[in-house]
Amino acid sequence: MGTRDWRRVLGAILRMHNHEHSSKHKGVSLKTMNDRQKFLMSFFGELRKETPFRNADPRDLGTRHIEVMVERWVARGLATATIHNYLSFLRTFAGWTGKHGMVRAPEHYVGETSPHAHRCQVASEDHSWSAKEVDALALIAKVAEADAWVGLQLELCYHFGMRGKEARHFRPHGCIVDRLSANPRDTEPFPGVEQFVRIAHGTKGGRPRDVPLLTDAQRDLLARCCARVEPGMYVGYPGYSPQAAQSRFYYVVRKFGISKRELGVVVHGLRHEHVNDLYEVDAGAPSPVRGGCNASPTSDHARRRAASVLGHGRLAVTTCYLGTMRVTSAGAANDEASTGETS
Repeated sequence: MGTRDWRRVLGAILRMHNHEHSSKHKGVSLKTMNDRQKFLMSFFGELRKETPFRNADPRDLGTRHIEVMVERWVARGLATATIHNYLSFLRTFAGWTGKHGMVRAPEHYVGETSPHAHRCQVASEDHSWSAKEVDALALIAKVAEADAWVGLQLELCYHFGMRGKEARHFRPHGCIVDRLSANPRDTEPFPGVEQFVRIAHGTKGGRPRDVPLLTDAQRDLLARCCARVEPGMYVGYPGYSPQAAQSRFYYVVRKFGISKRELGVVVHGLRHEHVNDLYEVDAGAPSPVRGGCNASPTSDHARRRAASVLGHGRLAVTTCYLGTMRVTSAGAANDEASTGETS
């Protein structure tokens, strides 16, 4: 690559490596590839145009380049999660060019005391639709009248805590597995449950999970999905590519005001709704993010079940949805420190 055209240089690097996972011997989704390409083109374009590094070459990415750009991101008010994601993209890119370990942890660039040093791991507000006084089932019914496929996908998010992508890729035929066939990791928190639903496609990190089949509403939904979907196919438009199905999904939900700007809710809020409702049933009290204040004898058990349904193995992850445990002392509630990961 002897050219000085940075776009051609970057394009060549992307063609060689963009299909690769950052750390595993497997490929990545088209969305990940597109997100990486869009970010890297923007990163080097801004670096060359808006900073003193006018001649920066993608092959020569350096520490100072990253420091300058992080300063710009912070000044621009980018969200902490966005900054972390950008650094993750750069870390992967640096590895492609033989500079493993060059991109440091976020706190190295922003300072350990900066609010951008660590992702917020404890939900400070309830992101459920009900918290915004949105009747989830009523709104989903309206969506279903206009688009039956998207209606089913939203119902899967509500009744099973699926992510939007998981719902679009869900294959209902043969999804019900008995306890002996389900993953023991997923059955252990639910000793009295004999049937589980396997969510295997479109999952985060490609990790399948088996969630408990608990209610008649869940069974009815699965029956309706099976009646509409051909065997072996997914809950989505026949013949649509994953990208086309995703575009249609978000077009429809935006049409019905499902956005932060309009109704104040997003699709992922249905996942929050499901896991908070499940916790409340299991613990016998609302989650901390819904105002529950005291640790109960059943709260740890309820969190373990919530973590399992979410598809995570650590209790700490539940704080992103349920909030941290609160202990009442001298009339005041104080949050425990907790760490976890985004989900």
